[in-house]
Amino acid sequence: MLDRQNGQDHAARTAGAPYGRYGQLSDGNDTVQNTAAGMDTAGYAPPAPTHHDVSMAPQPPRNRHSTWEVPDRYEIKQLIGTGSYGSVAESCDLLTGGIVAIKRIHRVFEDLVDCKRILREIALLNRLDHMNVVKILDICVPQRMDKFDELYIVLEIADSDFKKLFRAHVHLSELHVKTLLYNLLLGVRYVHARGILHRDLKPANCLVNQDCTVKICDFGLARTISSGESSGLPDSPRASVEVSTAAAAAAAAASGGSTNGVAPMSIDASDGGAVAGDGGDRSPSPDFPKGRPVKRQLTGHVVTRWYRAPELILLQENYGEAIDVWSIGCVFAELMNMIKENVQFHSDRGPLFPGSSCFPLSPDHRHTTDYRFHSRGNRDQLNMIFSVIGTPCGEDVEALEKEDARRYIRLFEPRPSQSLAARFPASSPSAVDLLSQMLIFSASKRITLERALRHAFLAEVRSPEKESLGQSGQLKVSLPFNDWEPLSEPQLRYCLLREIARHHPEILPSLPPPPPGFRYREE
Repeated sequence: MLDRQNGQDHAARTAGAPYGRYGQLSDGNDTVQNTAAGMDTAGYAPPAPTHHDVSMAPQPPRNRHSTWEVPDRYEIKQLIGTGSYGSVAESCDLLTGGIVAIKRIHRVFEDLVDCKRILREIALLNRLDHMNVVKILDICVPQRMDKFDELYIVLEIADSDFKKLFRAHVHLSELHVKTLLYNLLLGVRYVHARGILHRDLKPANCLVNQDCTVKICDFGLARTISSGESSGLPDSPRASVEVSTAAAAAAAAASGGSTNGVAPMSIDASDGGAVAGDGGDRSPSPDFPKGRPVKRQLTGHVVTRWYRAPELILLQENYGEAIDVWSIGCVFAELMNMIKENVQFHSDRGPLFPGSSCFPLSPDHRHTTDYRFHSRGNRDQLNMIFSVIGTPCGEDVEALEKEDARRYIRLFEPRPSQSLAARFPASSPSAVDLLSQMLIFSASKRITLERALRHAFLAEVRSPEKESLGQSGQLKVSLPFNDWEPLSEPQLRYCLLREIARHHPEILPSLPPPPPGFRYREE
């Protein structure tokens, strides 16, 4: 399926690249243009990731022509986004000639919860290596390792992301939809195989290039599930500061701030939850009791509301990979909206489940026993879901872990499912079938990623070579620090330095010792 001459996926070769640099159209038309070489005159294709050893590259003196404390190997081209976390710049790596995104995070230790999330994402991305997961290329060594309060993270750059694509005045073919969905599934399957739940899959976290390649980003809310310990998760972020948003910044800049010549990833009042930097609908997570012995208890409200699986909405304590499958299904539906015969005008596109409140964080307590309120026009997230897939059967309701969740579901008047074929008339029956299997209320009945990849809808774009995980692709990620307990500033500082040293092993002898009593698992 891959064109060895120009790196184009089958869909890009056949139907043309649907979007240009920064998410702009190839030539202003609302139909896909045939750009067989993968580029149009309005943009350029990012260079393929290089696997040089940046850790051993000599570090020249700091760039004197910029307030950014980055080595001279990086030439800052333009500031493309600013926000509460810091800034993002498009830069040129003078050693490789490649274009990269550099994210400058300031006041790293101002909020230790946010700092822990930054550390978590850096640590996870440092241990992941897949074509459909964004890569950290380098982390600049701070001048003062004992007192640094800024981070400079160098990441792959991308043309756009799904969120911006969905808002663009452009249409896709079903072949495009197949290719984009397939690449997204490959990335999430790899992440799961490494023992990680992403927990925040949404259009803004799916980077995309003109050749239809997809790269998953924003792992600040991800969790490893390979350990047998059990612990409550005091993970209550006030602002989303995922570092890999930098990779999308060239396309969408950074939320919550200004841009310099590049359209930002805007935050609408109707956006349905948090995007990077906005501190949206994410609330303090309760402490859960010990559950199954193999998996830790996981936080309940993590995924942005519109893409949140029912088991998360209902605070089920033992959830798994199916939450990411549900989110993919929601994204898949928006990809299907890109087909002109499904939704003619781009302004009419939107999420499949655009709820405005969510049990139990923001229920209308005046109507806690009024089933008619919960069934007639209420924009509660579950009500929006049931208006499409129908209310769950009695068996699925009884399978819920908590009585208050079962009682809440019973408030909804029974209703049948909506015809997805009627909602997406231009989509093939196999597309509708796959979507319906991704959006099943019961997590245990929802299609798995392995089965989804084998579904008939994707037969045209499958590649055995791409689906091979290899031995290293099945090793579970184990973080060297305790990700289930709060860390102090000295502990966080030490862990961040160790992550920087993965790119610059020459600094290991000069690192300060770990804080007294702190256990850092050597790898």
